[in-house]
Amino acid sequence: MRFRTHAHRDPSLTWAAHVSDELARVLAVLGTEAGHYAVLGPDPWQVIWNDDRSGFVAFLEARHCLVSWRSPVATTDQQGLLLAQLLNHAKTLKKQLFVVPVNEVTADAAKALGMHATWIGTECLIDLPSWSLQGGRRQKVRWARSHANALGYRWREAHPLASRADFDGLQRIEERWKQERRERRTDSFLRNEFTELAHLRRYFVCEGRTGLVASITCTPVSDSAWYLQDPVRDPGAPRGALEGAMALALDTFRDEGFRWATNGPLPFWRPDGVEERRHALGPLGDRVLAYFDRRYHFARINQFRSKFLPDETFAVFVVRSHRVVTPRAVASLVRILTRAID
Repeated sequence: MRFRTHAHRDPSLTWAAHVSDELARVLAVLGTEAGHYAVLGPDPWQVIWNDDRSGFVAFLEARHCLVSWRSPVATTDQQGLLLAQLLNHAKTLKKQLFVVPVNEVTADAAKALGMHATWIGTECLIDLPSWSLQGGRRQKVRWARSHANALGYRWREAHPLASRADFDGLQRIEERWKQERRERRTDSFLRNEFTELAHLRRYFVCEGRTGLVASITCTPVSDSAWYLQDPVRDPGAPRGALEGAMALALDTFRDEGFRWATNGPLPFWRPDGVEERRHALGPLGDRVLAYFDRRYHFARINQFRSKFLPDETFAVFVVRSHRVVTPRAVASLVRILTRAID
C-alpha cells in the first residue's frame, strides 16, 4: 500500500491502517450502519477525526474523486461537522466528493452545506431480543429452511481460523459462487473475501453429505450489533440452505444478548416492499446507477434479503458535492467501487 504524503499535513487526517486500534474502539461504541467496519480492512482508507477524536469519517481517494462509505462514525451532532471537514478536504484537492449510502442526518447536513442528496434505498434492521421464525411474518424463511432440513442439510457455526476443514469448505463455496458470475470477482473494498477481518467476523454455514454448501459471513457493526454481510451459496445448494444459515446467525446473536442485526441497505427498496427506481443524479449519475444495477442485480438481492422482514428501517441517500457529475469523476467512482486502489 502506497501512502501519499498529503495525508499527514493536517493532524486530523491520517491513514486508517496507522490507527486501527483507535478506530476499533470508536466503532465498538458508535458504529451504527452496515459496512462501518470496512475501514479496518486492507484498502487504503484515510480518516478525518473530530476535535477530540471521539468520531471520524473514512474515505478512499481516486484520481478525480473521494468516496466515503456510509455516514460518519460519530454522534448525530458531530456527523455534519465531520462531513464539512471532508468536503473542505475534497475542495482543497479539487476533487468531487461522493458519500454513499448515508442516513438522513448526514443527508440533511449535506444539503445545509450546499451538497446534493438523493434517496437511494433502505437499510433494514432486525430487533434481536424479539427475533423468531415463528408466526406468519417470516414464514417464507421457515418454509425454505424446512425444505433443506428435509433433504438432510444441517446448520452450524464455522471456525475457519481454528479448523482447516472449515477454512477449505468456506473457500470452496466462495470460489464456486464467484465462478457462477464473473462480476462477483471484484477486488474493490466491496469484495466478498471471507478471509478478511476473520479475527472479527463470525461464519454460519449449511452442511450436507458432500460438505458445506452455503454460508453467511457476519461482521460487527458495534459491540451490540452485527451485519449479515456476505451470503454465499454453492450453485447446487438446495432452497433454504442459505436462509437457514442466516436464521442460525440471528438465533445465535439473540441468545448471546446482542441488541440488533442489520440485513444491509436494499437499493431502491422501500419498507412497503415497492421498488422505486426514479432518481435525479443527472444523465451520467443515472448511468452509473444503471451500471451497478446490472452488475449486482439489485432486484434479486432485495427479493432474497427482504424475506427477513425488518423490525425497523431507515432511508439511505447518496450525497455528492457537485450537481453535475463529470465524466472523470464518474470514471474514478466506478474504479473505486470495482477495483482495488494501489
